[in-house]
Amino acid sequence: MTTTRRSVCLISPLGYGLYNQASRYPFGGAEVQFFLLAKELANDPAYAVSVLTTVNEPGGTEAHGRVTVVKRQARGRLAEDRRAARLLSLDTWRGYWASFREMRELLRTIDADVYVHGGAGVEVGAYALICRLLRRRFVYVVVSSADLDEPYGKVEGTLKHLYPLGLRLADAIVCETEEQQASLKARYGRDSRLIRTGYEIPDRLPETAVSGGKSGLLWVGRGHPLKQPDLFLDLAERLPKERCTMLIMKDGRHADLWQRVLTRAASLTNVTLREAVLPWDEVDRLFTDAKLFVNTSTYEGFPNTFVQAAMRATPILSWAVDPDLVLARHRIGFCAGRSFERLAAEAERLCASEPQRAEMGRRAWEYAKDHHDLHRSVAELKELVQSLQAPDG
Repeated sequence: MTTTRRSVCLISPLGYGLYNQASRYPFGGAEVQFFLLAKELANDPAYAVSVLTTVNEPGGTEAHGRVTVVKRQARGRLAEDRRAARLLSLDTWRGYWASFREMRELLRTIDADVYVHGGAGVEVGAYALICRLLRRRFVYVVVSSADLDEPYGKVEGTLKHLYPLGLRLADAIVCETEEQQASLKARYGRDSRLIRTGYEIPDRLPETAVSGGKSGLLWVGRGHPLKQPDLFLDLAERLPKERCTMLIMKDGRHADLWQRVLTRAASLTNVTLREAVLPWDEVDRLFTDAKLFVNTSTYEGFPNTFVQAAMRATPILSWAVDPDLVLARHRIGFCAGRSFERLAAEAERLCASEPQRAEMGRRAWEYAKDHHDLHRSVAELKELVQSLQAPDG
């Protein structure tokens, strides 16, 4: 019996920099996960995989291995002028309608069986409606706890009602944590599939975890207020003898924060700041070499960086985030409950105890191996895609 080849398009507007690193386009954790899923899924000849990205230059199509990357040129139609939005001007609505028609034609041209998008926004409703019109299936992926904040997942503006509409129209919803599943059910009445963040987990403990070759603290994230990079600099100041490394991606919407972090990091002799989008092997080396990974976000989904740290046997210190209580339950890190003093005290304690860090790192690697294997995540995605039959018609 032959299996019908299924075509899947992952909608990842900010993901182009992962496929073409020379472009230096910034990206986040959700884009990294779609990148890994796309590459692994495309290795199966039963699937045709495309990724829809947004770029500033003219659009087009590129082949990156077995993955087809579709570049859509940004038009800025949905970047609302707030005054125009309040007035509900005719030009504003014309811009919305033009953007909707353009996206409908683009998805029609891509002609996938299933479209997958992650993250809250008015576009969730637009994609769900377009897929209904094209008689295609739409899968929404919850990528942050904020996606399920009532009533609009922090989405603002004239068209904010499109987001909950998209949640209700989606043919399937994927969550990365059990907490997200419970919130989705309670707030929107929707069931969901649990597909955990997946990575290629090494078969053996990293050599640095065995030899005691780890050193310093690591912070990775965007230059965005919710990531609170200043808090990591506070920690670096509290621990002047510890080498602290920041891998930070510029967010053009927060230029003041970016400049403040650059200036302050330059004033601290124990801080090394890396601004560039680095190759995968260099990022992996940072996680491998660090003796502690620090997360200072106000909220997250399930951070990709938690898996990147755990798979390299690096314990995790978190200011506020502990999805499904994995740090506490699996004893792979510590959550400070939004207390900087507790965060700093735990960092000082762990930095002084190599045996405790080594044991915590070993448990972290075992946790990653048991829960975040990329092959398992892709197998679960395949099962979901195969279960979504085309609408009758």
